[in-house]
Amino acid sequence: MVPNARFLEFLQDIEPSPTTVSNSSKAHTGVRNHLKAHDDFKAKIEGDFLSGSYARNTSIRPKTDADGVVRPDVDIIIVTNYTEDDEPDDVLNDLCAALEDGGDGYVVERINKRSIKLITSLAEMDVVPVIEWGEQYKIPDRESGEWKLTDPPGHITWSRDRNSDFGGRLKPLVKLFKWWRRQNNSGKRPKGFVLEVLTALHAPQNETHYGEAFAQMLENIHKAYAFQAEMDIKPIIYDPSVAGSDILAKVSITQWKAFIAKVKTYADYARKAQSTDNMDDATWYWRKVFGSRFPATETEKVAKASSLLEKAAATAGTSSYVFPDAMAAPTKPRGFA
Repeated sequence: MVPNARFLEFLQDIEPSPTTVSNSSKAHTGVRNHLKAHDDFKAKIEGDFLSGSYARNTSIRPKTDADGVVRPDVDIIIVTNYTEDDEPDDVLNDLCAALEDGGDGYVVERINKRSIKLITSLAEMDVVPVIEWGEQYKIPDRESGEWKLTDPPGHITWSRDRNSDFGGRLKPLVKLFKWWRRQNNSGKRPKGFVLEVLTALHAPQNETHYGEAFAQMLENIHKAYAFQAEMDIKPIIYDPSVAGSDILAKVSITQWKAFIAKVKTYADYARKAQSTDNMDDATWYWRKVFGSRFPATETEKVAKASSLLEKAAATAGTSSYVFPDAMAAPTKPRGFA
């Protein structure tokens, strides 16, 4: 069994870096201040706050894009004084226009179904207009033309309370689950908050070893849903904050079955990692589960260093320089006479 310290080391590594956190803060603060100062739209604003994994402290190290740029995802909620009588499409167009500000503001990537997508040098952001609805909120849906019930603050409270029930171990387990999902993707969904709810439902509350807790969680998820998945049945999992809302509504049966199959494969790897007394074997299995960022053993590190040295020596021994038989004419740097 791999010591718990290796998982703590891994969790630290997949945390958003201080630079990422700083960039996120600068990015969302800039957007919020821009809208509050906008000549027209500022009159529509009742307040604002953050939501999503960034606000719930369940985000992980962002992906690096093809250009080598790291951009965190941040969700910004703008509480407005629109009403249900306002068309969702009009509300989103108003927000888009305010963000663009006639070309003097932000470059809008696209208008989504329920938000405006911005991509800046610092972060990717979804800016979401809402209206108050009692103690919750409603969000405009362009496709249906309706306002849908949502409760981002309720999700934050639920996440905090459930993490307390787990002795502070739920959020780290969520981060492990999200990293596993990224490394072993089976499709676009499930993702995000669905993974958080699955963790809360199926991870053992009292297990303190993260490897054992993660192995049990995958086993429990497969046990709970595998039979239904084989029958092409997707369960209903209710939103912990929005009554009657199924958080799997956007997940297709094909996506769900692929996810459950992936869970089974890696539950077996995780259990093998926990069952062996050989540290090298256990680490090998965990690196199958989480990828190469999971800490290697000293044996693996030495073997890798030795392999690199052998390759370097082989390259040095076979490389040669070929000189021309005749002197080449001198060339002049561009721009010189």
